[in-house]
Amino acid sequence: GRVVGVSAGGRLAAADVAAVRKAAGDANFRASHAQCRLLWSRCAASLAALRAVLLPSRRRFHARVERCNDTLSGCVGPAAAEYHERLALEAGKGEEEFNARFHGQLSHALFLLCVGGILTFRYVAVSALAEVGCWLLLASVELLPRLAALAQFSPVAAATASVWETAAGKAAVEWYEAVVFNPVADLDNLLLPLAAGLLAVCTARYCRRCARATRRWRGRSAGSYRHVGGGDDDEEEEEDDLSGSRTPGRRSALRDEIAELRGQLSRLERASRPTSPGEVELLPRAA
Repeated sequence: GRVVGVSAGGRLAAADVAAVRKAAGDANFRASHAQCRLLWSRCAASLAALRAVLLPSRRRFHARVERCNDTLSGCVGPAAAEYHERLALEAGKGEEEFNARFHGQLSHALFLLCVGGILTFRYVAVSALAEVGCWLLLASVELLPRLAALAQFSPVAAATASVWETAAGKAAVEWYEAVVFNPVADLDNLLLPLAAGLLAVCTARYCRRCARATRRWRGRSAGSYRHVGGGDDDEEEEEDDLSGSRTPGRRSALRDEIAELRGQLSRLERASRPTSPGEVELLPRAA
């Protein structure tokens, strides 16, 4: 009877140990799953944000995947294998989708950059040569895929991919990747602030040109209605006209006109005085 009692007690102790182990394993799995799910939500949001970028970049995609690997390094325990496998599948699927629409997005991105360059070099940093370069690049981006599609009798999307796969296209893609995403900055994050700043500068320069045109028009109107006369009032008006004109050429022209008007006025005054027949001064014939 004593042996049987010991055996039953041993079986109860083993059952208790198994239950404790199972409960500990379940708790460990739940904790691991909760931790990995939290980390995976951050990675999923980061990868999903790549679908909404305006300037696509393969370097950015691979950098995000590497960042997700670093983030999931904190995912340990029984659920770690599941989430690491999920990341690998998502990265492979995302890369296939990204490569499928990369060339089309690249063409749209270069179109935006060309338009921004044209506006910048026309209104902000005025440079005719740089503006012509942006126009030529824009024409190349828009026309070359369509010409290739006509030559190959293929869709425009396929022709676009074939254009970017050439040696010149690959060099352009490398240059684009270096500009858009680099260790210093991500141009996609700076695109909206740069566009807003460019719009503000263009608006300010346009308002400044309008103000200059208004001042010029007022100056020309005042010059066209200037009358010939004498006295302090006329001299003050002449001084105001001289001080109001900003360019040296306009000032010299006004001075010459004033001197000519004063000379004509003095000749008219001398001619109006009564003189002897031998002293009559002949006035110049008007043109």
